[in-house]
Amino acid sequence: MSDPVNGEPLVVVLLEHAMHRVRAELYALSDESFPGLRTRHYRLLSFLPPGGERLTRLTAASGLTKQALAQALAPLQAGGYVEVVPDPSDRRARLVRLTDRGREATAAVRHRLAAVEREWAARVGEERYAVARAVLTDLAPGPVTVGE
Repeated sequence: MSDPVNGEPLVVVLLEHAMHRVRAELYALSDESFPGLRTRHYRLLSFLPPGGERLTRLTAASGLTKQALAQALAPLQAGGYVEVVPDPSDRRARLVRLTDRGREATAAVRHRLAAVEREWAARVGEERYAVARAVLTDLAPGPVTVGE
């Protein structure tokens, strides 16, 4: 077992190195194709399933307050990545749905980050990387869901 007290890096440092790489790729993607989007925006887009998601469920899934979610959604709506519409099953509720532009952004993120994961797997070996990824999935607080 690792022992950060005896000189090994803290896990937070190791995870931050990985996230630094992910953020750099996402910022490059923004510069190339999706101006103004940042990691938090791509993360929020990834929570949206094909049929959309209710604002209340999106708040819970993202861990954001209603106010923070509204702030995060504003540039996504303004940029044409999402639309907020009445829920057809309950007109009082609102759905957040990806637009074609939002689907384009999420596909680009998946493509870009898949390349990073392939690179990491090549560095440490496919099997070791698959185990590392499975461990991170197991450590997630609940089922990891993806919206596409």
